[in-house]
Amino acid sequence: MRLSLNATVFLISVAQAGQHPITFDFTSNFCSINEKENLLALAQLNDGLNFQRCSLKPAIPANLWTEGVKCIPNITETYCIYTNENFANGRGISFFTTPSIADGIASLPAFTQKDLYGNVNNFANPPWEIKQVPGRGRGVFATRTLHRGDPIMAVTPIGIYHSDAFPHDFPLNYIYLHTAFIQLPKPTQNLFLSTMVYADGDPIMERINTNAFSGEFEGASHFLLYPETAKMNHACRPSAMYYYDPKTLIHATQASRTIHPGEEITIPYINILQPREDRQHFLSTSWGFTCTCSLCSSSATHTHASDARIRRIVHLQNALADWSGESIGTPGTAEKLIDLYEEEGIHAAKGTGHMFAALAYNAVGDTAMAKEHAEGALVAGLVNNGHANGEAADENEMKSLVDWPEGHWSFMARRR
Repeated sequence: MRLSLNATVFLISVAQAGQHPITFDFTSNFCSINEKENLLALAQLNDGLNFQRCSLKPAIPANLWTEGVKCIPNITETYCIYTNENFANGRGISFFTTPSIADGIASLPAFTQKDLYGNVNNFANPPWEIKQVPGRGRGVFATRTLHRGDPIMAVTPIGIYHSDAFPHDFPLNYIYLHTAFIQLPKPTQNLFLSTMVYADGDPIMERINTNAFSGEFEGASHFLLYPETAKMNHACRPSAMYYYDPKTLIHATQASRTIHPGEEITIPYINILQPREDRQHFLSTSWGFTCTCSLCSSSATHTHASDARIRRIVHLQNALADWSGESIGTPGTAEKLIDLYEEEGIHAAKGTGHMFAALAYNAVGDTAMAKEHAEGALVAGLVNNGHANGEAADENEMKSLVDWPEGHWSFMARRR
């Protein structure tokens, strides 16, 4: 089986919820007397809302959710609030998603595997501290030396929200999001409120807009809130990388290079393999700030050279990920890619470069060089493709290639 290689260094980007007008027909399972009275009073303020009695029942076991499931049908879909206040040793979690997706989430190891979070959400002696950053609010700074691949934090989400469930200026004042919030344990509510807000508006909605990461469940886009990771500032050449395991929901951050005590730990909010103008546009329109990292603040000459390298990197990655008969993914292409990663300071891609090279050499039958680069990939650590629980698939591929290059799927795959 051929390894499915990403054409670019994959970076989970922080996402902003969609803003588009939606007209709601309001049906609810908000079943307490007070909540019903409040909703009825609010519904009377808008002719387009129609409050109905509680009727929808969740298909998943009732004991999984510690609060009653509350649902709001959209025009084409029903969205419900699901809360488990005991999740991750009492940290808690709230979902706002469809019943069918909730059914699938309930069967994940995150909810079925015991003792999964013993070493997660552990902040007893973290290698970092939070400090004020002039002009940028707060940031996360190393308190001791971190080497490439060293863990920085591993956390679980406190909120997961279906992107299509977000309305524009909903008359009920985002009452469903507020309910998902207040059903969380009190310490977790405080953690939620400790995150930054960059725009005026609903305090819950804007914190999701500002801090949420993007992910998918059953092919549907969702926003995932990891408050601790969200406190890290952006840099276009970050010192750390992060990823999440969709089965355990664990979001892990690792050092992508050596980070010295007192140095800020930065992560990418976007795909960093874009020219400066594109990066600045995306950051400005999505988060309302102009990036002033060392790369974005460099001279016009340096910026022009960097943009050219980025375009070349993307081109070479696409070539090396192409296993068709027309592929130009040669060993020389891979060696050049490794050089460009180094020149551009894309530290997280070091292991990826060696992985591309290992496959390229094995594809032409040079097993000695293939094994050398595969070992280099394992030593470097594929920190941009890891899993919070278990080994990365790419690491397994490299181990397989080292053990028996002739038996690997890539052997002689590009023989001319």
